[in-house]
Amino acid sequence: MNDIYKQKMERLKEQARIKAQRLRWMENELLQECLSALNTYVIVDDENLMNKVFDIASNKKDVEMHSHKDEVLLDDEQKYYIVWDELSLPLVLCLGERINNCWDDVMAVSFDTYFVNESMTEAIGVRN
Repeated sequence: MNDIYKQKMERLKEQARIKAQRLRWMENELLQECLSALNTYVIVDDENLMNKVFDIASNKKDVEMHSHKDEVLLDDEQKYYIVWDELSLPLVLCLGERINNCWDDVMAVSFDTYFVNESMTEAIGVRN
């Protein structure tokens, strides 16, 4: 009985954490403007996938870095994970064309932004 109660409490804590996180996302105006501009996207919830993408984006030697002043164009046909340097922000998967079309909105969310293609073979970083 005690183990069942503990498991239930852990699930409730996790649900409360996720709800609080999503509320913070809703209150982040720059993030909301970005998501609205992207229009079609997926917020990634899979912890294992998130860890893989974060590992790739944080491996500085494998990331093609650019200044915010550089013109960076993503492949319109590929999907990219958008990784902002503030880890409380969601991991977003979106088509390159949509990211290119609302570049300023995507870049406004955080100081440094990384793009990892869906196949995880390419990583691009942009520093503001």
